[in-house]
Amino acid sequence: MKSTELNLIPIFVAIFEERSLSKAAVRMDISQPAVSKALKRLREIYDDPLFHRNTSGVEPTTFAVDIYPAMSAALKNFSSTLSASREFDPKTSKRIFSIACVSVASYTLIPALILQMRKEAPKIALEIHPLFTEDMEADLRLQRYDLIIDMRPRGRTVLKTEVLYSEELKVVCSANHPRLSDSVTVSEFLNEDHVVVARWQARRSLLNAEDFPELDKRNIIVRAPGALEMLPIIAGSDMIGILPASTINDFSEKYNVKALPMPFGGSVQDLCAIWHPSRTSENAHRWLRNQLFKVVKDVEL
Repeated sequence: MKSTELNLIPIFVAIFEERSLSKAAVRMDISQPAVSKALKRLREIYDDPLFHRNTSGVEPTTFAVDIYPAMSAALKNFSSTLSASREFDPKTSKRIFSIACVSVASYTLIPALILQMRKEAPKIALEIHPLFTEDMEADLRLQRYDLIIDMRPRGRTVLKTEVLYSEELKVVCSANHPRLSDSVTVSEFLNEDHVVVARWQARRSLLNAEDFPELDKRNIIVRAPGALEMLPIIAGSDMIGILPASTINDFSEKYNVKALPMPFGGSVQDLCAIWHPSRTSENAHRWLRNQLFKVVKDVEL
């Protein structure tokens, strides 16, 4: 592909997402013959038909599906360099921001963030995703997500992080647990069966021996996708888990569970906003981060 043919990328993305040459033409504000000509050139470059006609428009080939993520990311990255230098007016913008967040933030911060954003930006929308990311740096760099809300990344990273708030962790168990009353020792903790929040890409828990060495000795029975999925399992059994104190307090009556102090020290964890450094100066992204930090100041945790 010659440098002069880079304009084919947005046309490919438009055809792929619209599944129609005519709709792609409208979206790109060009004629349908121009779209057809661009598609013909793309087919020559990649030596693949890319799209097949069907009754409703076009259907991408397997190869087109394979290259779409890279093409879409290239277009987003280029667009973001332009938007960083452009004025952003939240009152009129129709941006869609994509946020992936750990489950305990989904029911506290996100509803408050939506209300806050609606005050200043009635046309802006949010996509909220579960924290299913195998490579956080790649997902943020490729703009699959604009922002991630999670515990602070471990190890060296190029990503930008800022602490939203700190939360004390507690042991959670059924309010009628037969062996645990108001406290739990390390030995008692390790003798019980456990429910944990899973890291989806590996058979590991969100909290593990890197956080507390003792956790490596747990007998994990259930790996749940999030905190809210843990609670009914714990409430209906003798199994125990670890959750933020605010989560246990918010749902203690609904699920008949109780919080016990952690049997080992250092139980405070930070919840952070995480983003790629290429987005730091982008006006729209800076606005999004500011909205989130406004919410953190007002939400009771």
